[in-house]
Amino acid sequence: MRATPIIRTGVENPGGRDFAQERRVARVVSAAAVPIAPAPRSRKARLRAALAVTLIVLVLEVVGGFVSGSLSLVADANHMLADVAAMTLAYAATMLAGRAPTSRHTFGLARAEVLAAFVNAQLLLLVCGWLLFETLRRFRDPSEIRLGVMIPVAVLGLAANLISLAILAPDRRSSLNVRAAYLEVLMDSAGSLGVLAAGFGIARTGWTWLDPLVSGLIAVLVFPRAVNLLRQSAHILLEGTPVEIDVDLLRGEILDLPGVEECHDLHFWTLSSGSHSASVHIRAASEGESGHVLEEVQALLLDRAGVEHATIQVESGPERECRTAPDHA
Repeated sequence: MRATPIIRTGVENPGGRDFAQERRVARVVSAAAVPIAPAPRSRKARLRAALAVTLIVLVLEVVGGFVSGSLSLVADANHMLADVAAMTLAYAATMLAGRAPTSRHTFGLARAEVLAAFVNAQLLLLVCGWLLFETLRRFRDPSEIRLGVMIPVAVLGLAANLISLAILAPDRRSSLNVRAAYLEVLMDSAGSLGVLAAGFGIARTGWTWLDPLVSGLIAVLVFPRAVNLLRQSAHILLEGTPVEIDVDLLRGEILDLPGVEECHDLHFWTLSSGSHSASVHIRAASEGESGHVLEEVQALLLDRAGVEHATIQVESGPERECRTAPDHA
């Protein structure tokens, strides 16, 4: 499925309709068509495999945590539950993102992965709050811990997390959604290490307070990463400018193009991980240069900002004020 970028020109010409200009725009649109590719099958397969491994160990950690009386093991299981939710959302969002655009969802459902990452971040913050609450409660009311159950289950949990990390690693930089799941599993691996350290420490010293201490440290470790993920996904959902795009610099480069007199109403946003879009109004020096200006701006946005979908309105004629967006930047 190929999706054609919407490259629109509005030549403000009170004298009549410019059919030659429309034909030039049609040629640019056809030449600039960019495929919106669904997520690779390998990504879906990795998410399924990691989800299966995590589900199995989740059950083991829940049972082992309650049998052994270890809060840190239950905390790790609770974090693993967040991993399961993250990977389930990631898989569902990946499936949705691969759907073709429709008349109702003209961009498709590619942003579903960002929405899933946003939900995952909030889930992580809730887990952090629960862990801190339980940590304080256990310090006040310590309980007996059965190390013979706690340590072996923690070893299995760590092994499962390392397997899941290896499965998800290839896609963690190309997808915000998979990165969210990867971060959760990474933090859970640190939690499993902490549970093991607490288990061996209690076996050696008898200090049962090590168990809730590790639980609190897991929460402190996860919190800033969850906040960062929440900020990233919220920035995209709020149509924020991609952090790697310098709007002022690009505005200057557009103005430096031959035939461009003015550039306004310039906006950038992210549809999904690595997929940027833009809209801009350009005033051409003359009506005859509109087609050339359109092509040059399209090429610059693609080359300098990685924008695959651009809405470009070219204005010309004696009227200087933009009627469609007079108050925009």
